[in-house]
Amino acid sequence: MPTGFSGDVNDTRAVTMVNGLGRRAHLAAADAPPEVVDSDIDEELHELEAVSRNLETHTLSANTRRAYEKAWRSFAGFCEAYGFEPLPVHPQVVRWYVAWMSTQVDDWGRPRFALSTIRQHLAGVADRHLRDGYLDPTGHRAVGDLVRGLAKLRATRPVRKRPLMLDDVTRVIDAMPHDVYPAGVSATRDAAALWLGFAGALRRSEAAALRLSSLELHPVDGIHLRVGRSKADQDNTLPDVVVLPFGRTPRTCAPCAVHRWVALLRTSAPAEPRTRRQLAMRQLYGHQLDTHVCGAHGSDPLIDGSDLALPAPLLRATYRNRKDARIHEVGVSGDALHTMLRRRMAEAGMDPSAYGFHSLRAGHVTQARRNGASTEEIMRAGRWQKAETVNVYDREFNPAARNSVMRLGL
Repeated sequence: MPTGFSGDVNDTRAVTMVNGLGRRAHLAAADAPPEVVDSDIDEELHELEAVSRNLETHTLSANTRRAYEKAWRSFAGFCEAYGFEPLPVHPQVVRWYVAWMSTQVDDWGRPRFALSTIRQHLAGVADRHLRDGYLDPTGHRAVGDLVRGLAKLRATRPVRKRPLMLDDVTRVIDAMPHDVYPAGVSATRDAAALWLGFAGALRRSEAAALRLSSLELHPVDGIHLRVGRSKADQDNTLPDVVVLPFGRTPRTCAPCAVHRWVALLRTSAPAEPRTRRQLAMRQLYGHQLDTHVCGAHGSDPLIDGSDLALPAPLLRATYRNRKDARIHEVGVSGDALHTMLRRRMAEAGMDPSAYGFHSLRAGHVTQARRNGASTEEIMRAGRWQKAETVNVYDREFNPAARNSVMRLGL
C-alpha cells in the first residue's frame, strides 16, 4: 500500500479535500530543483533535461503509450462529467470509476469494458500520476479489492483464437489466385506472411516489423530470421533467431514463399507501368507453387544475400485494380495481417469467426505437439520463456496429448 494511504478509503490525512471531492491538493509534491546561478551550467542542464525527456519516451512501447493515453482520456472524461479533478485524484474516485466501467454494456448487453481493459485503464491512471510526481491512487487496497471482486463475479474463461493446422494453412494458400495478375501480387505476399506466422510462430506485430535485413539465407536450415525487439522482449536482449526450414514439398516450403515474394519486390522498382507489369507477370507465371525456388533439392534460388541487404520492410502494402498492382515502400500493420487472414479464410470457404493471425502461432504449437515435439523444442521455436504457456495450448486444443486417459485400454 502506498505511503500516505491508510486502510480506510475515506481517510483524508493523505489528501486535503476542498469543495467536497472537486479539488485536490498534491499528494506527493517533490521539492523544487536547486536554483542554478551559473548560466553555462544552466544551459547544459537544459540540454540534459531534453535528453532525459527523450529517454522517458522509450520506457514504454508505442502501443502501450497509446493505450495509456486512451485510458487517461476516458478517466478524465469521467471526472469532468462528475465534477472531479483528475490529477491528483482520491482512491474513492478511482473506485467509482471502476464501478462505472463495470456497469457499461454494449448494444447486445455484453460488458463494454473487459476485465483486462479495466486493468489497463487503471494502469494508465497510475502511470499519469506517477509521471507527474503523485502517489498512485490505484494502488490503494480498496481499489484492488474492487477489481478482485469484479474478477470473481465475472469469472469467464479467456477466449483464445483457435489454431490453424498445417492442412488448414495449405488450404488457405491453395485457394489464393497465385497465377493471376494483378491479384497474384498480393497472394504471393500473403502466402509468405502465413508461413511466417505458422512455421516461424511469429506474432502479427513481429511479422509486420520484419525487414529484409532481418533475413539470412542458410544453406542447410533454410532461412534465419532475427525478430529483434518484440512484445515479449522490449529490451531486445533475449535470443531472437527463428528458423524457416526447407519444406519437404514446394507447397509446404516457407523459404520458397519468401523467395517468391522478395523476388517480386524487385519488379516494383521500374516507374514505367508497362515495364513493371511485364516483370511482375513474368515472375508470377514463371515460378508457381509446384517447384522449389529456394535452393532446396537442387533447385535454383530466386534470391541471394544482396536482395536482403536493405532495412526496408519485408511485408509491404499493395494496391491493385483490375489491370495493375503496385507494391508500396511502407510495411503492412499487424492489424492488416489479421484482417488479411480472415479474408483469405473466407475465400477458401472456411468460417473465420474464431480465428485470427495468432491462430498461426497457436497452430504451430498444436501441430508440433501432435507430431511429437517436446515442450523444450516448442519453447525454443516460439521463444516462450515459460513451459506453462505452451501447456495452455495442449489443454485447450490438444487435450489427448500426454493424458492418462489414453492409457486406460478403453
